[in-house]
Amino acid sequence: MIEALARRMAGVVLVTLGATVPVVAYTRLDAWDAELAGRADPSPTGLVDMLLGGIGIVLIIGAGLWWHRRRTTMWPIWARWAAIPGLFLAVFTCLSIAEKRNAPVALAIGVGLIVACWALSEAVRLVMTRPVTDGLIASRLEIPFRVRVLKARLCVRHDRLVLDSLTSQRKRSRDAIAVPWQALRSIELVDVEQETVCRVLVFSGLPEANAREFDVTPGPALHIVGTARELLVPVTNEVGRAVLRAVEARSADMEVDEGELAEDEWRRKSGVRTTNALTRAQRRAGVHYRTDYRPYRLIPVAGFLLMPLFALFGMTLSLATGSKKQQEQFYVVDGVVSPWNVAILAVASIGFLYVLYRLVGKSFLSFMEGQNYIEAYPEPPARAKTGTVPGSGKRNRKR
Repeated sequence: MIEALARRMAGVVLVTLGATVPVVAYTRLDAWDAELAGRADPSPTGLVDMLLGGIGIVLIIGAGLWWHRRRTTMWPIWARWAAIPGLFLAVFTCLSIAEKRNAPVALAIGVGLIVACWALSEAVRLVMTRPVTDGLIASRLEIPFRVRVLKARLCVRHDRLVLDSLTSQRKRSRDAIAVPWQALRSIELVDVEQETVCRVLVFSGLPEANAREFDVTPGPALHIVGTARELLVPVTNEVGRAVLRAVEARSADMEVDEGELAEDEWRRKSGVRTTNALTRAQRRAGVHYRTDYRPYRLIPVAGFLLMPLFALFGMTLSLATGSKKQQEQFYVVDGVVSPWNVAILAVASIGFLYVLYRLVGKSFLSFMEGQNYIEAYPEPPARAKTGTVPGSGKRNRKR
């Protein structure tokens, strides 16, 4: 879609700008510090070190943006992470100038840089999610909406409706609950006449899900009925109509799955072991079964498997830049590379990349499939929810 591509390109430009501004500011501040100290030149910084560090950051941020290419709510977070390295150097230099050179204006510059980077990350949010146009609805980009009174956030994704931030705005993925289009029985905008409590189930890692409750004040609310849960989400009339329009468009061609799940099928799809297979510590802590848990243990494994490729890249870069220091580190003797070293690193890189895909890539993708599943089906088996809308006196309508 043209609009989705334009939004992504604008987001990438803003993320790049947010990462570049503090780096440029740091070089100017370093030159200013040198001038105040009476030095002829700013502090020397190795070109190869900057390239290696910069390319590493670009690869990490680029991979994050690609992984969350549809999750527009994650783009502002990646924008802030992209700005942190340069912002840290710039603010540290500002503090140093203010303390050693008695130049309080440097503090104002540091605060201005922090505000500017935050503003750019918020601009990324606006560019990716607002306004809610027909083109945005027709795309596969996530569309977030604010919820009335609550801290929670309602997001219309390409394949599901998600309510997150029930317990934490800092970790929005904790206790996220979802209703996929194939499990959506009905959704309507109702008028809640008296304050009521909505009770939802979240995954616990055990056969019985944990219960979470939140208050629903009188006023407009979205009544959502799925095969595994029923939600009553307080919204404004404007937000409710926009959500209905987006859900209707994105779920139009999806056939509702009316079938019941067996417990063994639920365990297979969620990747959860039976209760008697859990250790006592796992039952007590439950850390591996939170909906916001990620397999961070895969990070050092991935780092180890990327070492041959990193060495080959560093060897090539040291030759291109002519850095003697880096050539010594990557075993380039007098600007000459041993063909055997290149061949060994090339073969090791290919082999390790294959192992990386098998051990890390497939494992992570399989894990995330299970996480997405348990957000929608927190306990076996899925049960159909029907009845009267709490506090409204109205009955459900099939969509």
